[in-house]
Formats: sequence, structure tokens, C-alpha cells
Amino acid sequence: MKRFIWKYLLLVLLVLSTVAVLNFLYTRTNYWKDSVIYGLSKFSEVPEHIQIANVGSSHGQTGFDYNHIPYQGFNFAVSAQFFLYDYMIIKQYIECFDKNAVLLIPISYFQITRIKTDFRDQRVRYYRFLDKQLMDKYSLSEKIMFSIVPVLSAGGNIKFIINDTPPVDLSKCMTTDELTKHCTGRYKYFTGKENDLGKESGAEGFAHNKQWVSKIIELCRAYNIQPVLITTPITSVLNNMYAEKSPDFFDTFYRFTRELQEAYPLVPYFDYSHDSRFENNFSLFYDGDHLNTAGAEQFTAIVISDLQSSGLLPVLSTTYPQE
Repeated sequence: MKRFIWKYLLLVLLVLSTVAVLNFLYTRTNYWKDSVIYGLSKFSEVPEHIQIANVGSSHGQTGFDYNHIPYQGFNFAVSAQFFLYDYMIIKQYIECFDKNAVLLIPISYFQITRIKTDFRDQRVRYYRFLDKQLMDKYSLSEKIMFSIVPVLSAGGNIKFIINDTPPVDLSKCMTTDELTKHCTGRYKYFTGKENDLGKESGAEGFAHNKQWVSKIIELCRAYNIQPVLITTPITSVLNNMYAEKSPDFFDTFYRFTRELQEAYPLVPYFDYSHDSRFENNFSLFYDGDHLNTAGAEQFTAIVISDLQSSGLLPVLSTTYPQE
């Protein structure tokens, strides 16, 4: 009997050791760092007295760089993030904002009419920093699998321990051919009936997403924070695909922001999606709809200048030359 117990304990120890080693290796892959938890380490260092910040998806995540501005800024965006989690994140960190701070709320093309009901694929990141009462669903077993021992939920992605992806380099830009190919795939993905971005839901999705943006605006107003709707730059390549293949899209897109402004007249909308300083300057983009590091720095400087000109940010000693 004792021999059996020792063999059993030895087997358990061997299994636990194997899992621990695999977990160690998996969480150090570029795939895990860049595709799963990219940028989440910032939530361990959310500063006090935030004067300007943004929420949003990857367009906000890669589009704003507050390292070179004379204000305390913070980027709360996470890849493929929906308005529901924009709201939950700001609710958690609302006390970190100064009064009269500015919150930029990016409105991206894919966010207008889609509804996502199953966030299981995204909870992997929110378990790492968000209070459990602010999550769409909380499960201790999921937290263990997704956050503490993520190799248990890796599935086929465990292959990246052996054959890893290259690290993301956001300083790069695409060639014209690469950009065209990327935008073709991006357009199909954004307009697909159902994918990781949720289900295309037409009028129901329109109302659903407008409701969540309204909740963010109301939360800002309750804490004397100035909400600002904004659309980050998009390449002309992707814009032209929408114009040619989905001619009604921009009517719906701009009706979304227009109705929000009609409901909240003091909330401005800054639209840079077709900005001539960016849309044809592909050297400022990492791909068809995300700015690279040079583009983010230039774009953030322009946004700061526009906020100052609009009286939403105080003019400080540092000025930004316009391109």
C-alpha cells in the first residue's frame, strides 16, 4: 500500500513539474506576450492624476503615445476591446482621473453594429487585472486556467513553445502590395457575419453599442471628466474598399456618432479616419488600420493640439509643430 502511495505521489509530482515547466516556457513565447497579453503589464502601473486617457480596441492601443506630451496620460485600450469592457475598465480606475480630464473614446469601424455575447476568448486578459465584479462572467477555474496556469488552456497554441512567432515590431510599415493584401483580409474580417468580433446584428447592434458608449459618457459626466469621441487614422486603401464594396457603411457609421452628439451636445467628435495627413502616408501605418510608433507619436501630438485649440486641454509650454 505504501509503495502504491509513493508511486502515486511521484506521478503527481511528475505531472505538476511537467505542467510548471510547460507553463514557464509558454508564457515566455512571443505568441503569448504579443497575441494574448500584449500591453497588459501597464495595468499594474496606472498613475494617479490622469489628465488625458483613452479606451478602445487595438486602434486606440497602437494609436496613442503619451510619452512625449506635457500631461499625465494613460492608454487603457486593449486589442479587440468592446465598449462593455471600455466601460468596466474606466469604472475600475475612475478615481485615478483628475477633474476636467479628457477621456478619448475611439469609435472603430467594426464596433458599430456587432454584438459579442461570449467573451470567453477575451477573459484571459481581464482576469489579470480587472476586479471580478466588473467582468461579464467570473469563474475561479477559468482564472486558474487563463491567468495562473495558462498552458492548461493553450490547446494547439502550445506549439509556439517549439515554433514561436516573431516579436511584434510596431515601428515597421508595409509595402503597397502587403498593404493591399492586408486590407483585403481586414475588410472581409470586419464585415463577416460572425467572427471573433461578435455577430453582425444590424439595428440591434447599433442600439446596443450606442447604449454602451452612452454609459461611458454618463460615467465621465458623473466624475467631471470630458468625454471625446474620436476615430483614429485609416489608410486610403481600406477606406476605398469600404466605399466601393459597402457604399452604405459610412452612412451608418456617421449616423452612430451623430446620434450620440445629438444626445450629448457637449461631447465633440474628432474624425481622423480620412485625414489627409495620414491616410495616404503609409509610412505612418503598421498595417491598413493601425498606426506604427512614428504615426502614433505624430497623431497624438495632433490630437493634443486640437484638444488645446478646442479649449478641452490647457495650453502648456510645450507646443507641437503641425505637419
